[in-house]
Amino acid sequence: MLTEEFKKKDPLDLGGKKKKANVDHILVRDYVKEIDIGAFQSEYGVKQRVSFNVILEVDTDNYPMHDNVDLVLSYDNIIEIIEYEIGQKRVALLETLAEQIALSCLCLDSVATVTVRLEKLDRGMGKLGVQITRTKVQSNEAKTTMKTLRSGNLVIKTKVPNAGLLFVTNRMIKPENINHLKKFISTSTMTWVICLSEIFTEFSEMNPENHIEILKMSIAQNAYMLNKKINNLKLARSKTEVVFLLKEGKSCIWCPSDFFKFSKKDVILKKEFALSMACKLTRSLLMQKVYFFQQDKLSDALTEKMKNKGLAVEYCSQ
Repeated sequence: MLTEEFKKKDPLDLGGKKKKANVDHILVRDYVKEIDIGAFQSEYGVKQRVSFNVILEVDTDNYPMHDNVDLVLSYDNIIEIIEYEIGQKRVALLETLAEQIALSCLCLDSVATVTVRLEKLDRGMGKLGVQITRTKVQSNEAKTTMKTLRSGNLVIKTKVPNAGLLFVTNRMIKPENINHLKKFISTSTMTWVICLSEIFTEFSEMNPENHIEILKMSIAQNAYMLNKKINNLKLARSKTEVVFLLKEGKSCIWCPSDFFKFSKKDVILKKEFALSMACKLTRSLLMQKVYFFQQDKLSDALTEKMKNKGLAVEYCSQ
């Protein structure tokens, strides 16, 4: 345990606030970026190092004890918000930038309180900075700002640019077609998460009402098989892992596990379990299209059903 003396020296101590029971914090410490900021004329057009420290107090009451990466906030959420805010219009004051970061962090699900500390590292012998704490119990003006952020720019925390979801049937992974798939992935200018059908037709004919776990394992088994055939593609077992790999510019194969919660109500396309799961993943990644090869062309009826669920169908040229 930390001693009281060490706590006082901790640069991220929250100021001696009374401790709450069962409180979790997610934090990013000493994240240093060179940015153009400052109110003095000598600071304009000159990048200087700024250290970012952000602590999020998160509400854990909505979730039972779990080990599911998709049910926790990612540290990447904080870093992406920092990167987004410093990429916006130049500000003069650290206080302004800290406020913008804090309000954006409060838009994240389950965040109750955020503490932001910003320090200039190149203005004198020591560190010059500001620390603020904000909660969701704020003025109407702040709530309006949060509403605007939530409905607009904060999709950056999950949305991956220049990436797509490609649904592939067993037809495309047969020996006579697998090279087409390999070539497409290796030459594409986009990054892909590949979703597969069940490994055998017998599984696809099962009723998902009673066999969801078996069907998920059948898709996962197909993913392992494709991974052996295209071993430079990583397996992704959770939505969080998919996002991480895509943002790293690496295409991957979706290998559904217990991390990805999927129930009977998610089977939006009757008798199309694997495609229904791919549709749910597509929407959770804030994507609006599901891509297919021409060889896997859907029926008009199925295309219309997906359209009614808010998803467009697009075919790749090989």
